[in-house]
Amino acid sequence: MPVFHTRTIESILEPVAQQISHLVIMHEEGEVDGKAIPDLTAPVAAVQAAVSNLVRVGKETVQTTEDQILKRDMPPAFIKVENACTKLVQAAQMLQSDPYSVPARDYLIDGSRGILSGTSDLLLTFDEAEVRKIIRVCKGILEYLTVAEVVETMEDLVTYTKNLGPAMKIFVTTKNSKNQGIEEALKNRNFTVEKMSAEINEIIRVLQLTSWDEDAWASKDTEAMKRALASIDSKLNQAKGWLRDPSASPGDAGEQAIRQILDEAGKVGELCAGKERREILGTCKMLGQMTDQVADLRARGQGASPVAMQKAQQVSQGLDVLTAKVENAARKLEAMTNSKQSIAKKIDAAQNWLADPNGGPEGEEQIRGALAEARKIAELCDDPKERDDILRSLGEISALTSKLADLRRQGKGDSPEARALAKQVATALQNLQTKTNRAVANSRPAKAAVHLEGKIEQAQRWIDNPTVDDRGVGQAAIRGLVAEGHRLANVMMGPYRQDLLAKCDRVDQLTAQLADLAARGEGESPQARALASQLQDSLKDLKARMQEAMTQEVSDVFSDTTTPIKLLAVAATAPPDAPNREEVGI
Repeated sequence: MPVFHTRTIESILEPVAQQISHLVIMHEEGEVDGKAIPDLTAPVAAVQAAVSNLVRVGKETVQTTEDQILKRDMPPAFIKVENACTKLVQAAQMLQSDPYSVPARDYLIDGSRGILSGTSDLLLTFDEAEVRKIIRVCKGILEYLTVAEVVETMEDLVTYTKNLGPAMKIFVTTKNSKNQGIEEALKNRNFTVEKMSAEINEIIRVLQLTSWDEDAWASKDTEAMKRALASIDSKLNQAKGWLRDPSASPGDAGEQAIRQILDEAGKVGELCAGKERREILGTCKMLGQMTDQVADLRARGQGASPVAMQKAQQVSQGLDVLTAKVENAARKLEAMTNSKQSIAKKIDAAQNWLADPNGGPEGEEQIRGALAEARKIAELCDDPKERDDILRSLGEISALTSKLADLRRQGKGDSPEARALAKQVATALQNLQTKTNRAVANSRPAKAAVHLEGKIEQAQRWIDNPTVDDRGVGQAAIRGLVAEGHRLANVMMGPYRQDLLAKCDRVDQLTAQLADLAARGEGESPQARALASQLQDSLKDLKARMQEAMTQEVSDVFSDTTTPIKLLAVAATAPPDAPNREEVGI
């Protein structure tokens, strides 16, 4: 069965998976203890109705879509789900007549699993089609953005688009009035187009990441840093030219280049952690303030004063320092991520060698390679304790590996001593991988999981150990769950809405109380343990209610996928002061 690629698919299939697990348990109990399976006619009828509705909506989608891939991939999923549902109905009928029927039990399990697998295929196919649709629209916008290069009259601007108006209008009005600054206005226009193009390309790239993978997102961050560095390099000469010229006007293209450099560097700073993050963001803030001072002095006609010249020189030098920091951050993240991935591959190969008493010398080479990569990570660690811990492990593993290799070269690889050494090395390698993974994770800002189950896991880890510093991930995950709960409550009616809001408030209240105790050093007290138990139960209740709400919401979405897009288009083109514009857009 495919993995749960989206929160939508997970929210639908996880309850189904739980029910199937229950059926499997009943099946196994029946085989072992001879227990009868109760009458399942009513629940199976409900499943049949839900499947029929899902297939109906899917078939209607296939009939109206122009996506040939969707037309090709949907029918097999329909057949799979319908056949599985038929088996489930037959099983229920057979069990109604004979609660001990073995063929009926097999039909029950096969049908249940088939529904889960087929529904997953169907939803994933639909989800991929929606992604293709969004990407087509994004690419269309990218193509349309190139038209901006030929917009030179007010008539062109009106026919182009209102949404791209501000930056385009500066250029058109400047050109028509024959005033100075056409070059700056042109750069302003082109900057808007470049900015939108970059953001849309980012949308496309993220959409194509079909699951949460830490290394994939680390690579994404590395790419973002490299793009920022390239952008900084391309604007550095223009920025320094403005700083060197005391007669250059404030607000022109040179000053804009400085602002853009600081903006790009700030993005890199947000992708860093600890000292590196503080240094980059702090430098950006300082240079921004100094640039304001230079611009202010020039606006007052004091650009050639000693104070203004000194400030400008300091900003110029600061830009070099900032560029070096950004370059180091990009290089560090890429190196640590590459080493982490290399360690994982080499340790996998090493574990196979350790399990084989007659393994050749290549396994030892894999271990040495993993140790070399781990040393690279240690050298890049900001935390001395973390670095020393990794280096100690390297020394221990190296010594143990040398002993084991000597025994194997003597033909004693199958001896009790060699086997014990192999087990020690295997455990030590796993611990080393955990330490290096933690070091790489600590070099980046903490991120809450992107799906419901991941947030629950992060929250649970914090609840179990509220005194451990998890960099705020656990509490951030709980805040994310509560925020999602509030969002879902807004689309529910009457008592259901009040019930979900009450569960959100309860979780919020217990989290604050537990965090307060942990902050006072009382995270292990009896009161804290009691609060943790209550919070754990409240989270389970919240999760269950949210899953019900998500399933209902997705059911509604499947019945009408076009209205939200139409409403968004209406809101986007409406005047800013139009009534209810924000509400419609939301």
